[in-house]
Amino acid sequence: KSRVIRPAVDPEEFQPANHPRQKQFIIITTGSIIWRKGYEYALMALRMLVDEGVDTVFHIIGEGQERERIMFTVEDLGLQDRVILHGRCSPGEVCCQLQEADVFLLSSFSEGISNATLEAMSCGLPVVTTDCGGMREAVTDGVEGYVVPVRDPEAMAGMLSQLARHADLGRRMGMNARKRVLKDFALDDQVYQFIELFTITGMDDQ
Repeated sequence: KSRVIRPAVDPEEFQPANHPRQKQFIIITTGSIIWRKGYEYALMALRMLVDEGVDTVFHIIGEGQERERIMFTVEDLGLQDRVILHGRCSPGEVCCQLQEADVFLLSSFSEGISNATLEAMSCGLPVVTTDCGGMREAVTDGVEGYVVPVRDPEAMAGMLSQLARHADLGRRMGMNARKRVLKDFALDDQVYQFIELFTITGMDDQ
């Protein structure tokens, strides 16, 4: 007597934008700045990408107790001009930032299915995610993006480099990501599933 109801986002609120790709390759992530998000590995991957000659910038949206340590890591890696820490942002501001980006990066050690990732996918972004928790339920490796091992900055950098150097690949994966949200993670569908569950449960109780 169990039923799976997945997390969901509103695809009407989080929509792709029609901006032309900018000169810089823009990586974005959103979430609390806490240890399990693995930001230090994301920053190591960014350093490798820059060393390859990719003109890139990394936007981090969120706040948390690890902020100071992440700032030290940014400085240690010489990435002060490549990382922007936005702090907390409103949902509208998050959506605007996602629409300006080229790829969403999830470097976590532990997740369920990340709502932040679903919001990015709904905005038409390809995803590079670690293979943690339930992320393979949302991202199929090579379809909506890439799934890489946890704590592996080399693998992260390799997949980000692919997307940086092949814009058409990123656009195709981003379209797949949007379709996946509409198919499996749309808010209206989740609401109907809860209504159906409560209706059935109520009938069983009678």
